[in-house]
Amino acid sequence: ADAEVTVFEKSRGVSGRAATRWRDAPAPDGADARWRYDHGAQYLSPEPDSPAARLVRAVAGDVLVEVEGEVWPFDADGVIRPALARAGGTRWTFADGIADLGRRLRDATPGLDLRLQTRVSALDRAGEGWALSGDDGPLGTFDAVLMTAPAPQTAELLRTGAAADLADAVGRAAYRSQFTIVWAFHEPVSRPADVYALVNAGGGHDVAWVAVESDKPGRAPEGGALLLAQMSDAWTQAHYDDARDDLVASARAAVSDLWAPLPEPAWADTQRWRYSLPDGHPDTDRLAAAAARGLFFAGDWTAGQGRVHLALEEGLAAADRLRQTLA
Repeated sequence: ADAEVTVFEKSRGVSGRAATRWRDAPAPDGADARWRYDHGAQYLSPEPDSPAARLVRAVAGDVLVEVEGEVWPFDADGVIRPALARAGGTRWTFADGIADLGRRLRDATPGLDLRLQTRVSALDRAGEGWALSGDDGPLGTFDAVLMTAPAPQTAELLRTGAAADLADAVGRAAYRSQFTIVWAFHEPVSRPADVYALVNAGGGHDVAWVAVESDKPGRAPEGGALLLAQMSDAWTQAHYDDARDDLVASARAAVSDLWAPLPEPAWADTQRWRYSLPDGHPDTDRLAAAAARGLFFAGDWTAGQGRVHLALEEGLAAADRLRQTLA
C-alpha cells in the first residue's frame, strides 16, 4: 500500500517469540560446531491454502523445512496416549531456525523504517493522529498505530495516554508464563517411542512439551542431539526465581520421568518467557471500533491462541483494516 511504515521494536532483532538461538560449542568429535535451537515457538502450522501459508511461501519458500515425526499427547499423570494424536497437518520451520521468518518479512518490505532497541513508553493524541514517545523523548506523530506487543504490555502502554479506555479491553487477554530448557548431548537421546515430540494438551503436568530439537535439520553437529522442554505455567511460576543450575536439574528430573532418563548433558540453556501463551480473548468489538480513532491491534493474543500462523493472519487482517481506514 502507499503508506510510510515505521516499526518500533524494543529488542535487538525481529521475530519475537518465533525465536532461534545458536551456540558455538564442541561437537562430539571435539571440533568447534554451531548448535541451533528454536527456544520459543516450535514451528508454524498454517492450513495449506491459508493467507499465512501463502505469505510464508512467498517470502521464504526456498528455505522452508517440514518438521517430520509424530507428536503424541500425554495426560496429567504422564501417560502417553498415541491413539489421541492428530494426524497430518503442516509443521514448518526454516533451515536457519524459525527466527528467519521475521527477517524474511523485514527484507520483503520495501521502504520499511525499522527502529530496533526502541521502546515506546507513551501514546498521546496529536490532532487526528497519534504522537509516540520513547524513553529518550519524542518518536514522531503518525496517522495510525498498530500495536502488536503482548496484551499486558499493550494495555500498559494504552494506560499512559488518550487511549486509556481501551486498556481493560486488551487486558482481558492474560498470558501464561513458560520456561524453555534445552539440553545438548554428544550422543543420540533415548526416546519413549519413535516420536519427535510429546505434548500435554490437557494440562495438569509439570512438562508442557518435550521434543528432539535436533530432528530438525541443521540443529546439531553429526552425532549430537538437542532435547528441548517447555514447562507448564504452574511449574514456571513455582521455579520463576530459582538459580539456573537448580532450575535445569528440576526440569531434567521432570522430563526424565516422562520421556526417558536423560544422561548428563554437554551443556544446557534456559529461556524464561513471561508472556508465552495467551490465555483468554480481548474485547474484540471494542478493539475493532478503535479503528475509527486510528488504533489497530494484532498478535496471537487477538486470535486468543498462541500460534505463529494465527499471529500472521491477525497481522494481515489488521493491514486490510489499515488500508481501508487510510484510503
